[in-house]
Amino acid sequence: MPATLFIRSNIIWITACLTLVTNAQEPATIWDREILAQPFDKEAFRQIAIPEWVQDTLGCGYTLSVMDHEHREQAAAHGARLSEMGFVDPFYAYYDSQLLKRHSPHVPPDRLTTDIAEYKRLGVRILGVYPPCLQAEAYELHPDWRRIATNTTEIPQTDMVKFPHGGMLCLLGPYGDFFIDVLAEILTKFPDVDAFSFDGLHYGGVCYCKHCRKNYRDNTGADIPPPDLNDPAFRRYQHWADRRMEDLVRRMQIRLKGIKPEVALVTWTTNAGRFGHFLSIPRNMPARMNLLLDAPDQELWLDESNRGTTIVPAFANAYIWACTNHRVAFSEPYILTHGNPYGKDSFPPSEILRRMLLAATYGASPSIAVIQPPNLQQELYNCMDELQRRKEWLIRKQPEPWAALVMSDNTRNFYGRSSGQVEERYLANVFGTFRAAVEEHLPLTVINDWNLTAADLSRYKVLLLANTACLDERQVAAVKEFVANGGGLVASLDTSLFDEFGTPRDNFALADVFGVDYRGLLTTTADKTEQLDVNFAQAIGPDYWEKRKDVFDFRQDPTSVLNQGKMRTYVNDQIVTFKGPAVKVEPRSADPLPLATISVKSAPHAVTYPGVTSHQYGKGRVVYFAAGLDAGYYLYAYPYQRLALKHAITWAAHETPPVQVTAPMCVHSTIMRQQTAAGSRLVVHLFNDLNTTAHHALPIDDVPLREETIPIHNIQIALDARYAVSRAMQQPEGIELPLNRTANGVIITVPQLDIHTMAVVELE
Repeated sequence: MPATLFIRSNIIWITACLTLVTNAQEPATIWDREILAQPFDKEAFRQIAIPEWVQDTLGCGYTLSVMDHEHREQAAAHGARLSEMGFVDPFYAYYDSQLLKRHSPHVPPDRLTTDIAEYKRLGVRILGVYPPCLQAEAYELHPDWRRIATNTTEIPQTDMVKFPHGGMLCLLGPYGDFFIDVLAEILTKFPDVDAFSFDGLHYGGVCYCKHCRKNYRDNTGADIPPPDLNDPAFRRYQHWADRRMEDLVRRMQIRLKGIKPEVALVTWTTNAGRFGHFLSIPRNMPARMNLLLDAPDQELWLDESNRGTTIVPAFANAYIWACTNHRVAFSEPYILTHGNPYGKDSFPPSEILRRMLLAATYGASPSIAVIQPPNLQQELYNCMDELQRRKEWLIRKQPEPWAALVMSDNTRNFYGRSSGQVEERYLANVFGTFRAAVEEHLPLTVINDWNLTAADLSRYKVLLLANTACLDERQVAAVKEFVANGGGLVASLDTSLFDEFGTPRDNFALADVFGVDYRGLLTTTADKTEQLDVNFAQAIGPDYWEKRKDVFDFRQDPTSVLNQGKMRTYVNDQIVTFKGPAVKVEPRSADPLPLATISVKSAPHAVTYPGVTSHQYGKGRVVYFAAGLDAGYYLYAYPYQRLALKHAITWAAHETPPVQVTAPMCVHSTIMRQQTAAGSRLVVHLFNDLNTTAHHALPIDDVPLREETIPIHNIQIALDARYAVSRAMQQPEGIELPLNRTANGVIITVPQLDIHTMAVVELE
């Protein structure tokens, strides 16, 4: 048969088959709460309603598909309750598909039914796997489905002999519909499938295939521009592509849950756990898409290229949980010594538990690759057992609110603009603030920019906008309402200076809240401190941020709220060095109080500018950092920066945290609330991050490979009088913790922390 006739007849036949698997109706109950709209939304965006079984699942136990019967038995015995099973690979389908004709010669016809029966017997749920963007048969038969990554109409060609998997397919066009059809076919043929997983469920940043070109032109009247985030037209395209990707997942959920309401999407996401994903600009998928997944799973790498010895791994787990609106998120620690080259060479077994429990401390449920080398296998099982001992306190929880730190995906993408510079331009502000809160044991919840609504913010006492440059008008209005009603605000640098497309404004949208107006960049060259050109509001060049990393003299007002506790010893009225980004601002009136000033270091007759200001807006307190101490505390840290951030946060909040932990700075503490049949309880996680060999190697290539544990004793937890405490237990040890009742509340002392423990506080 000629190739063209074969293709045409195949398309007709596939079209007929599609009608057989498209008869499912959208169930009425698959959607949960509505989420703040984004550009190009065609309908209200709602997060998915998560099946009950997902909420009770403690991560995935990967690799059972390649284990023999004996090792599957062992994995299940140690708590593996959800594991992968391949149905389609980049070359073949593993079953008798009506949509994919090439069946794998390597998989026996009864393999899937046999494996399904065994998984069910072991009590392991089935996670069906299909690599979404690689499928050789679809690639070969449908050239127009191929992704075109550069601004050309030329369809990529691949030597299918040398590269039989073909190449990347575009999920934003007809292949996305075909992909959903195959999933529906699998679920119809194999109704015991509980969930689906995809490695690479994203659109790759940009596609110029004919379908994307036509759809974009139809929707916007414009052509897809070259991929340059300094171009407003491309930033507009990226929002459009984000919505197309979200719509694919939305339609997938409707289709699959119409067949089986309890089926779930438990799949990989691009996130901070693998830090290179965070540096992927243009972004491969919007963070909001995580809300359409029943449980996103991130790779958690602690090697040198993924900032393993920094605060980033802790933040990564807090952030992936935030991307689900604090429902269910999985995080898989990779058991590798180094990332270059990859390997497990002399990997310390104790490090496995540390990485898994770090994820649990920040709300993510630890997934794990169960099969390991013989020298690590039993230790891994022991770690899985430790997770099972803690399961009761790791599921169905919410963060106890006090301070909220915004991580803005739009700011990362449209303000960061460059994979090589986004860490310094934006992420450093978030990481520095997060680090300060962790080390000072401030109860901090990471939230997303879609949580900048009156309803979501009402739960918190203080909001932290660490250089949250990109805010739309609705978000700005919500922040203003929050502060006017008595909420605290701590903000820095370019917060609100750009809109949701990354387009610069003439002034801060929150200028009246800050009490200051934007007056341009502040550099270390004294004769370059004049105001920016008036054209700034229309366009900025890629070198805008490069001019902002400079060295200043920082002087705090010794009578201000910043100068408390250790700050009086470390700084008091001395001039200290600040190295980092800064902007020039002008107070709107005499009302904003200068808490600190900055001036160009070592410059003769240097002009002094506001470095930190405080302001009253309505009933709320505001601290604005024109000097980016938050970025400094990650990039070029001094202890005074942590203290300044701490005192700004606690002052703006109007009150001390309701739960205060007294412990060394190496102890991470998080506070979560659970509702049980018996009532309400707090779970205070304590994680010992002490690394006895940290930073002894070349810092840029150092990784955490902890071989020993130094216990920390007598950690104090003080709960204020708003909590009616009836009992406290240290778990999973099962130790009763005495309640020391005072006029201000209750004090509990945890006698010993090895790696991880929890104070479970029952409330009346």
